Amino acid sequence: MIVVDNASPDGSAELARGHPTRPRLLDSGRNLGFGGGCNLGARASSADLLFFVNPDARLRPGATTRLAAAIWGEAQVAVAGPRISDSGGTLRAASAGHEPTLRSILGHFVFFARIPGLGRFFPPLQLPNGAPAQSVDWVGGAALMVRNDAFMSVDGFDESIFLYMEDVDLCRRLRAAHWLVRYVPSASADHDLGGSQGAEQADRWYLAFHAYLVRHHGAQYARLASAVSAIGLAMRAALIIVSRPRHGRRLARAARTALGLAVGTLSPDGASGGT
Repeated sequence: MIVVDNASPDGSAELARGHPTRPRLLDSGRNLGFGGGCNLGARASSADLLFFVNPDARLRPGATTRLAAAIWGEAQVAVAGPRISDSGGTLRAASAGHEPTLRSILGHFVFFARIPGLGRFFPPLQLPNGAPAQSVDWVGGAALMVRNDAFMSVDGFDESIFLYMEDVDLCRRLRAAHWLVRYVPSASADHDLGGSQGAEQADRWYLAFHAYLVRHHGAQYARLASAVSAIGLAMRAALIIVSRPRHGRRLARAARTALGLAVGTLSPDGASGGT
């Protein structure tokens, strides 16, 4: 087991160093971001499979075995990811889904994927609850298993992405190299949603999401996609704010950020702008 201490200020390094499992501890010296920290740990490993697990994620029994079996079961599978739930096991987080585009945004945020006959034209950005095992465009980085050789062949995570969307980007590059990505819901993990960022998680996630759209589709496309996302996120927030207030507030924050990016009152770096 390899533990990367990404310049944490809370005594994590000492805790890991004294743990009875005696992991190999790597000190990054500075906060490299999620991708940079993962790459540092990966370069120190000679294992055939790498399993990146967030510190605020907890694997359920059998998850590791089932993910490994999905990868070894087919030569072209490079990545496998489990079903990810919140800590109570009730709210399915971003486990897996389709490439971020206007079509998948409409499919997920505006519910087009749920309309009979339209689903195949608007694949959802995130798979819905109860989705079966299948090939997908990406799986979530909170618990992501990957072949070491495939990971190294695309130079690992893009270290220019500090946090969020690095998992989607990695899967995109692996698919471009003709690897497959598998969603394995029989494996599961609990994840403390937003545990690494707290109240700012929704804002930071959407800024990273918008930046991904700009990178791959251009600024105008990203602004249009953010306008659609703002409508869809606001709809979702309104639907669940009473039954799940914490998640509803997160969606509402993301909606405000998306709207700001769409109309130009918020710059892509998160600063207020506009005229």
